[in-house]
Amino acid sequence: MWVHCELLVILSTLAYALALLGSAFSPTTSTFSVGLSKRASSDEGVIRGVNLGGWLLTEKWITPSLYETDTEDEWHLCAELGKKRCLSRLEDHWGSFFTRDDFEEIKSAGLNSLRIPIGYWAVDLQDDEPYVTGQYPYLIRAVYWARELGLSVLLDLHGAPGSQNGQDNSGLIGQVSFPSNTSNKDRALNVLRNLTEEFTKEEYGDVVTGIELLNEPRLSDTFTMAELKQFYTSGAETIWNVSSTMNVTIHDAFWGPQYWANYDPTSTSTSSTGVTAQHLTLDSHQYYAFEPLNDLPHDVILESICNVSKLLKSPNLGIPPTVVGEWSLETGEVGLILAAESITDTRGCIVQHQMLTLIRYAKLPLQGNAPNSTSSSQNRDNSQAKRTWFRLLFESQLAAYTPNGPNQPSIGWYYWTWKTDYDIDTWSYRRGVKQGYIPSDVSNSSTLAFPILDDGCVDSSYNYTAPKNPGSGACRVSLTPFSSQPWIYSALLAGAVAVGTMF
Repeated sequence: MWVHCELLVILSTLAYALALLGSAFSPTTSTFSVGLSKRASSDEGVIRGVNLGGWLLTEKWITPSLYETDTEDEWHLCAELGKKRCLSRLEDHWGSFFTRDDFEEIKSAGLNSLRIPIGYWAVDLQDDEPYVTGQYPYLIRAVYWARELGLSVLLDLHGAPGSQNGQDNSGLIGQVSFPSNTSNKDRALNVLRNLTEEFTKEEYGDVVTGIELLNEPRLSDTFTMAELKQFYTSGAETIWNVSSTMNVTIHDAFWGPQYWANYDPTSTSTSSTGVTAQHLTLDSHQYYAFEPLNDLPHDVILESICNVSKLLKSPNLGIPPTVVGEWSLETGEVGLILAAESITDTRGCIVQHQMLTLIRYAKLPLQGNAPNSTSSSQNRDNSQAKRTWFRLLFESQLAAYTPNGPNQPSIGWYYWTWKTDYDIDTWSYRRGVKQGYIPSDVSNSSTLAFPILDDGCVDSSYNYTAPKNPGSGACRVSLTPFSSQPWIYSALLAGAVAVGTMF
């Protein structure tokens, strides 16, 4: 995730509507095959996934229990602890934060794919860098578990040498130094090559369906779009030179999917290897958690989600197959309510913190002690009204980011994230399932509460109220059995509403 408040976010939102309007007059044909290979995803090409955030690359807000000091990122955590202590602490974390039990819960929740963030230092660590390495065996074990359970995996280079965005999710807060020298780029390419060589081995059975070149690059005068595209070309060539069928995923840099229409990373290539962009996917993160989109009325949020849905379901725009690689239930409003009730553990680390822009960069009055991280009662506001809103917000985005017809840009989604320390309600998918504001099985349309309209958006006017008791199930309209074809609709309510049966 990236806390950002740049004008690009607003421009990107406006561009969605312009792209849709333009498509009515100047349709284009995508240069990419929407019928991706078996590496695209499992289960009829629709990705229903979750991120394993805060695991192999730590983020303080996800796992504050690791950060007993004032440090805010993994670089400075290890610098303060020293390599020996840092390795000991992180090895305990790598071995316990995600276990096979988590993978089994993920599978039983109807999810079929995992996005696993990783930092470059798991593969290419230099002696003068404070990071520690040792993540790789846990990554390998995760891929084996995924294979055994029928889950696909998208590997994500979340932290690049020098930092691609200056955020904690890159491992290093501060200056964006990734583009400043060729050594940083060469090291990142080495990581991509290594991951491709390892996870295309026969023993993994095509479980790793794709590799994301760079997470949330932050563009500026010193990191231009031209430089980013040049790296995308080099990264795609690096991967496809090892495996011509591996899906390469590129982040949209918050310019929106429409900007990348008809983009081909190999079109400017000087390579003579002859690789082509037959297996390219786009990652577009959709958040209402950060400025300037973190204080919108509910109806505006739902309208915006519906507009994104229409874009991602519009064929003939030339947009590459697109996955929403990160999204959540955080909208700022709940965080403003709960921030004053933030609680700490015995060391004073904040562990109940919905409003990230406040919590991460400001000190608030604190009270109380943190419950155990496996507790389901630590989020104080568990009201029926809040859970009703969460359910509508979740299903609105679920419908928006899931394809419901052929030849659409959308190929699915990854929620951020499966869990956090103390299971923050707007970010923990696991908590949402347990509390009933996330459907118990998203692969089964009968677990959904809101009907889906013909345009692919949910019917937000439908009369639904969350149960009084959390986790007791959803009150919903009865649905007809869902079709095995992802773009077939079932008639509902005398034909007045159609429910998309694309799961």
